[in-house]
Amino acid sequence: MEPMTHKPMVRPTLAQAEALIGGCATLVFEQSGMQVLADEEGLMKSLALNTEATELCGVRIIGNAIILTGESMWK
Repeated sequence: MEPMTHKPMVRPTLAQAEALIGGCATLVFEQSGMQVLADEEGLMKSLALNTEATELCGVRIIGNAIILTGESMWK
């Protein structure tokens, strides 16, 4: 199954992020104006490459991802 890339309009709680990702949410990428959350154990679980998130970030993202921008970013 192709990994999902979520782009919430509001800041998700940790529980909401983990439900969307399907695992332990961790910050895997951050640059000015954008954060990416993904499953901390994505490689160990042999999850598929998330091509949409990878193209947005320019770094390899594995499994489901959450793209946070603006007010939805974690502090």
